[in-house]
Amino acid sequence: MSRTQPSDTFKALYFDIIDPLFKQICDNDKNYCIKSQVNDLPVPFAINAKYEDYKAEALEHMAGSRLDRHKLASCICGAIVEIQPLTGYNNAPISKTANETFALYVGLYVVEYYMIYDCLLKTEAPDQKKEGLIKYLKENFLMQFPDNICDAQKYDKNLANALYWSRQSRGDLGNKLSRFDTWAYAKIFYHLELYNRPYMEQAITAFLEK
Repeated sequence: MSRTQPSDTFKALYFDIIDPLFKQICDNDKNYCIKSQVNDLPVPFAINAKYEDYKAEALEHMAGSRLDRHKLASCICGAIVEIQPLTGYNNAPISKTANETFALYVGLYVVEYYMIYDCLLKTEAPDQKKEGLIKYLKENFLMQFPDNICDAQKYDKNLANALYWSRQSRGDLGNKLSRFDTWAYAKIFYHLELYNRPYMEQAITAFLEK
């Protein structure tokens, strides 16, 4: 890994999504904290370096040079799981799937970030009205995971477990994910966007009717 300068896209997603979620987790549970470094890099640079690795792998199989939002979410998700930035304060015990759950929600909120941005572009209204709509969506629209049909465990718990088991399946690889599939998780994030579109449309309608 190297301390490469993060892209503007990564900086925006880090400061708008990842960093606030870090703060929320640590503020809500005193047993959680963020590692100071991973592989001799500060955590933001470590996540970015691994994200760039996943991004480069994805681009090898693409005709274009830009990731769509779902592949972007997948690459960041995989990077966080591999880096494992969350740890226990003073070696306090934390959930074994804490980083996997965190990574899933970061990916989900990356998709939400771009859904709201699309809404801003498509809405034909004065800038002041658009600003009000974006503020309303950020405060009232919450991305959701589907309910399971035949499984007792929640959807996000199943995905977090799958990521955890992938990381644990090859002891010789340490934290490296042995079976993380960027394309498969990109498809999952795509379907999560489809699932959440009606909820966003309901929120937009509620705002416009006020």
